[in-house]
Amino acid sequence: MASPGERDLVRRLAQAISPETAVEQCAGQQAVDDDDDLIDQVAALPSGSSRLRIWENQNCLVTTRPVARRKAFPEAAEFSARSGWPVHVRSSGGSTVIHRPGILNISLAVAAGAKPVPPDASYEALITLLQAGFRKLHVEPFVGSIAGAYCDGNYNVCLKNRKIAGTASRIIRRHNQTAYICHASITIYGSADSDIAHIRNFEQWLGLPDVYTTSSHATLADMLDLNPG
Repeated sequence: MASPGERDLVRRLAQAISPETAVEQCAGQQAVDDDDDLIDQVAALPSGSSRLRIWENQNCLVTTRPVARRKAFPEAAEFSARSGWPVHVRSSGGSTVIHRPGILNISLAVAAGAKPVPPDASYEALITLLQAGFRKLHVEPFVGSIAGAYCDGNYNVCLKNRKIAGTASRIIRRHNQTAYICHASITIYGSADSDIAHIRNFEQWLGLPDVYTTSSHATLADMLDLNPG
């Protein structure tokens, strides 16, 4: 059960990122698929258009299409679902992540015009938006890779050498222009240890190596010393 201070931190960060964007309370695969709908919608808009989505999902794991094609995936997904963590599949890259209340998802879709967009460039607008939001809470994160983090990448958002948010992007070509969506999952409160355990259990069924360390992750509430007890 989240404390009032933890839930308030979700609200404060969401408003700091975009005061005019309501936080959607979502569930399941549809919550993940809505990002695909968002990029398709933006691709039909004039160049320079963008749309922002802020949302929380119910307890689940979200993995990638390559993982879902592994031979052991059906059994691994069934095992995870029986444990209370159904597995859904996203279109962007990376590896398996966790969604739950207390993890705030930010999705930014952009219509980029006729020119190609390099993969690294697809992260720039969202990272700028997130850094500005964190600064309003007097938090100064850095961006980079953290060894031992799940779904590690060069565009993690980190505090005190721990990952608090991961990012992924997808670039498409529609209506004679390039469009992209960049997504971040920010762990605001809850147990990072438990999150890693759920991912580890799922990936062990797939025969994937365990390369994660709990000390590589933290919640924003941890970093701001807001966790009860």
